[in-house]
Amino acid sequence: MSGLHSKHGFKVEALKPKAGGKAVHGSAIPLILPNDLEYNVSTGAVEKVQGARRETLQVVPEALDLLEGIEQPVSALAICGPCRSGKSYILSRLLGTADAFELGHRMDPQTFGIWMGTSVLRGKDFTIVLLDTEGIDAAGASAKQDASILVMTILLSSLLIYNSLNVPYKGDLEKMQCFIKLAKGITVKKGEKTQMSAFREFFPDFLWLLRDVSLMITDQDGVDMDPSEYLKTRVLGRQGEDDFDESTSDKVGRAILTFFSSVECATLERPSEKKEVMNNIAQHTGNLNPEFNKGVEDLIERLLLKSRAKRGYDKGSTVSGVALSIMAKQYVEAVNDPKAIPALDNTWKNTIQLMRSRAIEEVVVEYKQQMQAQVAAASKNGQIPLESAENNGKSSSQPSLMDLHHQLFKVVTDMLLEKVGHLGISSGNLGNENKIVVDEMQKRLVQREERSVDYVAADGTIKKQKGFVVTGGELYHFIQANKELSKVFCQKLFESLFDPIRKCVETPPPHYDFQQLMGELASARQQYSEQARGPEKWVVLQEMTKNFEKLKANFEKIKGYQKKLMQEQQKAQEAELQAREKAREVKQLFDQQQDMQKAHQETLQKMDQQHREQMEKVRQDEAERRQQEEQKYRDLQNAQMEQYATMAREFNEKSSSQMQDLMMRMQEQQADMNKQMMDLVKAIKDTPPPVVNVPSPSRCSIM
Repeated sequence: MSGLHSKHGFKVEALKPKAGGKAVHGSAIPLILPNDLEYNVSTGAVEKVQGARRETLQVVPEALDLLEGIEQPVSALAICGPCRSGKSYILSRLLGTADAFELGHRMDPQTFGIWMGTSVLRGKDFTIVLLDTEGIDAAGASAKQDASILVMTILLSSLLIYNSLNVPYKGDLEKMQCFIKLAKGITVKKGEKTQMSAFREFFPDFLWLLRDVSLMITDQDGVDMDPSEYLKTRVLGRQGEDDFDESTSDKVGRAILTFFSSVECATLERPSEKKEVMNNIAQHTGNLNPEFNKGVEDLIERLLLKSRAKRGYDKGSTVSGVALSIMAKQYVEAVNDPKAIPALDNTWKNTIQLMRSRAIEEVVVEYKQQMQAQVAAASKNGQIPLESAENNGKSSSQPSLMDLHHQLFKVVTDMLLEKVGHLGISSGNLGNENKIVVDEMQKRLVQREERSVDYVAADGTIKKQKGFVVTGGELYHFIQANKELSKVFCQKLFESLFDPIRKCVETPPPHYDFQQLMGELASARQQYSEQARGPEKWVVLQEMTKNFEKLKANFEKIKGYQKKLMQEQQKAQEAELQAREKAREVKQLFDQQQDMQKAHQETLQKMDQQHREQMEKVRQDEAERRQQEEQKYRDLQNAQMEQYATMAREFNEKSSSQMQDLMMRMQEQQADMNKQMMDLVKAIKDTPPPVVNVPSPSRCSIM
């Protein structure tokens, strides 16, 4: 079976719980259970809740944890139908085994609620999740509970298999009244009456699997029929024209044909005639009917080809494993509430909101963790502060804080798009919806306020630079921590460079003069300028220089002291430091403004491009789907034409043979008649003429 999976781009892969989740036992886990049962994660068993009556449904958190590990779109393939009809076995074979889902060979059902395989079929564009459901008319379940399970199964799946034994007839639909209740149990848009045909866009594809079928499926004239055509015309289709005489079976058939986007049928022969094989089919795969095994392989290939990512409510949207887990919880709450009806649009809106909020939280955590690690590496575990502004392509052994931020911002933006990009659009205004998501993420990472700074331009005029400064978000914490590190680092550097000079000023050594002092001060400032790091570089130098100036009284003790020269140099240095700090501030405002606009625009462009690609893929998938349907229709027409041609040939051959037989009989009859005539003629010739007695003349004359 692995060859069949790989042929269509799938591989079987075990699901893992998200970080911190409990490991699960077995190849299947309940996703939704009746309230009178509970799942024991330690043993993997379902246990009865003492004193509880079956009234509502509940989700199993451990199963949701597994689903939430699937961030890509999912295709939920579910199977339902009567008890003891072999549903679980088909799903197990899909995974390449015979017993991934527990097989029941007792009268009591083995599957309660909805179960999910702990292994999936991982594909390039989506992951196939398998769902097994409690049998319809199971012991202990009511019609209302059957309907609830069916509603949940349909809402969660993208391909629904209805599994039953033998070829169905109109009367068999009487047992499927839960399908009639679907329109009353679900609504497309909250608060509005829904046309039945509106469900087709959101409901799964429907495949009726007929088991243990050995007889040919024929129409009323005994002519072989395609199973899908037989199902739609002979079983589900309305036979009469009287609208006042619609039976329950007619309603069920109309519901199935109306609700589901496509309705098809497949058949499987009986696995075996031996009772011991049928009682434990998983252990006797090699002893099964070869035609059955061949049919199962053909069915699996058909299902793999037919599978598609589950569609969300909005245009171009798909459902991920995370979204499916959120939707499952919401649907269960609605199904359990007698006053509530699951609404597809409302559930989808809530899902999108939760998905986006969760995705933003996850990317913020990722940003924070990676930023901490990269800042620690670049700063040598907090020993050397980082420059705050970008290097702008300049060669540097150390990245700036904004360099790290920009790199990570792109990474987490891509993460966000991967998590929410498949959600589509709801209002038709793609730009507005994307802007909301991007703004929310950016506010969590970077909050900015508009500021303006006066500065002296090159021509000597005073000008204003408008821009933004970071005032909040995750980046702000790193900026503040880096500023503090820069302040401490630069203070220590200043002290290490100027302390020897201070000592000489306080207690001048012999032959220490003013010229030597000025030289040492210039050298210290030069070293500080080269070695100081971070955004507090010039601020610290200004502050520390003022402290150093408290030694003015000691300057006069130095030989050759020139007060005027000292004051002029101090003024020039203060002006230079102020200019440097102002230039840094102006550049920061400008860079932040450019950064915000650039990052915002790039993110929106990515989201727009992703959406266009997604919509194009949807268009291609729909076109391919139409082509497949058209090809199927053409194949069916060709098959019918071939069938009719065969019948015509057989008729002509039969007619020709009959005509030849007739001609031969006529010729034989003609030959017999000719022979009889010839014999008669010959007999006439051979027979002598008859003797005629003529009386002689009388001797008496007549007077």
